[in-house]
Amino acid sequence: MSDKHVSGIGGRVVPFLDHLHVKPTRNEDGSVEFHLKVEHQHLRPLGIIHGGVIASMLDTALGQVVGATAKEDQHVVTVQLNINYIRPTWEGEEIIARGELQHRGTQTAVSRGEIRSSDNQLIATATGTFMFLPVPKSGKMEKTE
Repeated sequence: MSDKHVSGIGGRVVPFLDHLHVKPTRNEDGSVEFHLKVEHQHLRPLGIIHGGVIASMLDTALGQVVGATAKEDQHVVTVQLNINYIRPTWEGEEIIARGELQHRGTQTAVSRGEIRSSDNQLIATATGTFMFLPVPKSGKMEKTE
């Protein structure tokens, strides 16, 4: 695996996170952790982090912890993501997204997580529902209209 790609749980690669400079830092006991140093490219015009960066980190953390339970012939996709934004985040801050599995069924799973600053201030919380889908023979998800 190339160093230029952020790898997720189970060797799954999330190339989008390369653009954000998000780094996985922990995967143990049914939980995951991702770190990000907030840079100018992550900001919205008010000088605070764009909510989409927070959403992407939480979606990934929650999805990766669910993905760790998927069978080799299954994809995991987000079907619902709920986020509560608690406080703004500024350039130069380091933030940590954590996810943990709450429930795993045969077709869906639920996870929850949060983002905190490096000094443990709560920034956002989230819950997500994810669906297990079979991997097509081509190895790629098929387009639907």
